[in-house]
Amino acid sequence: MTDYTPEQLATKRRKLAQEYQSKMKELAEIKKRKAFTIIELMVLHKTASKAEIYYNVTDDGQKQIELEMYCRGLIELMRSIKTECDLKNAEAFGQY
Repeated sequence: MTDYTPEQLATKRRKLAQEYQSKMKELAEIKKRKAFTIIELMVLHKTASKAEIYYNVTDDGQKQIELEMYCRGLIELMRSIKTECDLKNAEAFGQY
């Protein structure tokens, strides 16, 4: 594993945060369309739960699932970078 400086870690974390923000905007647009799609699907499938299941196989439904999983991964990466920064800070002050 490469040993990064705190500045490099901060830069990586900032880039991940920007990517996260971009993906969340994309996800928000999908969720705006989702309500209308669910209403249309309820006409055919009678219940909201069935409509939700059918929504998940649409292009937007698949993209929503993909983006949610991707964003969870970004969050975990940002958390691990923060932990590494915290450890480096503690080491610098002899607290580790």
